[in-house]
Amino acid sequence: MKKLFVLLAVAGIFASCSKETPVVPTGPKAQNQEAPITLSDGGADGEAQGQEAPVQLTDGEAGEEGVRLSLRLDVEDFEEVAGGFDAAQEPRAVIPSINTGAANKKLIDLRAYADEEGGVPNRLTGMIYLYNKDGEYIPFNAPFRVYNDGKSIGYDGLVSGFDKSPTYKKYFDKMVGRHMQNCYVSVIIGNDPGNLNFTNKGPYVIPSWDDNVTLPGNFVMLKSEANPLWWRDNKNGKVHEISTLKNTRMKLKMMGYLMMLRIRNTFPQYITKTEGGKRYRALRPPMFTYLDLSPTLSAAQEQQLSYDNNSGTRFYMDPKVVDETNFEGKHRWGGRYAFMQYKQILQVPVSTTPRGELPAKGDYVVAMYFPQADDYGSVGIRQVVPYFYDGSVYSQAPGISGYQALGDFKDKLEKYKPQKNQYSADYRKALNNTVYYPFIEISPKTVPSPQPAASNYQTYLRQLKWEPIP
Repeated sequence: MKKLFVLLAVAGIFASCSKETPVVPTGPKAQNQEAPITLSDGGADGEAQGQEAPVQLTDGEAGEEGVRLSLRLDVEDFEEVAGGFDAAQEPRAVIPSINTGAANKKLIDLRAYADEEGGVPNRLTGMIYLYNKDGEYIPFNAPFRVYNDGKSIGYDGLVSGFDKSPTYKKYFDKMVGRHMQNCYVSVIIGNDPGNLNFTNKGPYVIPSWDDNVTLPGNFVMLKSEANPLWWRDNKNGKVHEISTLKNTRMKLKMMGYLMMLRIRNTFPQYITKTEGGKRYRALRPPMFTYLDLSPTLSAAQEQQLSYDNNSGTRFYMDPKVVDETNFEGKHRWGGRYAFMQYKQILQVPVSTTPRGELPAKGDYVVAMYFPQADDYGSVGIRQVVPYFYDGSVYSQAPGISGYQALGDFKDKLEKYKPQKNQYSADYRKALNNTVYYPFIEISPKTVPSPQPAASNYQTYLRQLKWEPIP
């Protein structure tokens, strides 16, 4: 098993806009990519079903006439953007409030970890592609060692086991015959073990932002592409090593982008009631909301990881179908959904910290991973039930004349799809290896007279803890 953990310090920023949610087909996209063969560590058994026998990368000392593959990779820092996809949305003249755990504004720390739950003990399984300028390539599922407290990984072992893979053996011999001239290596980790799919973990709710929050394993994918190779002989030419040109350390960067969506509830913190001529207050319950994503966004899709066989230089994602594990499709017609509704209802508490450039401890944040940087669509929220946010007598706040109803606010973040022959600044394209910190702010409005109250209020009122107003 492989694991990838994102460790969070404290972070944030904001942006928003409002548009209609696009509609897209949900049918699968044809895939012509050949799945990589599965490799075993140290000659261990393991063969992918329906594939050629594994090409083995044997973790051990090279013997006579051996060819060793040696790679070292460092996990690069994210680019962290204060806002969304449009610079005009970024806050101005706001002083950041950074927790002491976040040094130099590097708020998210990515590290690789391995465990012994299946697979190869103490290894992180990744995918290695060796390829040449002719577009011929050899895919390996290989076990990486983890170094430097998760900030580096490496592979060092013999290349063998081509007996049942004559095509790949032919390609490899050709590369060896050229001493790896005009040959390259690409690596990716975080995809599903043994295949080219990526299972998106869906939105991950952080109800209270704080140091050392950990996202699920394999929440993101990391890649390193188009690294030139070179060839080295030793022991009188009997032992050979393939490594990166001049032993340069490869750089692992996040594929796609990560959104840390901050949802701020700016309603008054307390609600009031009068009983026996005395005034009481209670903390306003959280606002229940849906989280909606366009089906065009890669965070709401089941995707196939593909490799560009022609140039051999890049990994990319092909949408298959919408993700109906984490989402429920809404308003389907003609094979399309209007939007995807996250199956978990968000419970957004009243924000107790001032709006700033960065989230503060206790803020409500939703983490979402988008493996396709060039996807498009909208992320938005909708109210589920109106209780305590409806302008009724149960919405009144201490010291405020009137009643607190849900006001007008920008409930969507939008990435526009560019139109053909249209050059518009409205198109907001995300960048790979980037973390965005947008926010949606739930705003109230005060109405002078109470609005009709929904039914079943008494059920919710009995659950509140009331105290005399000081």
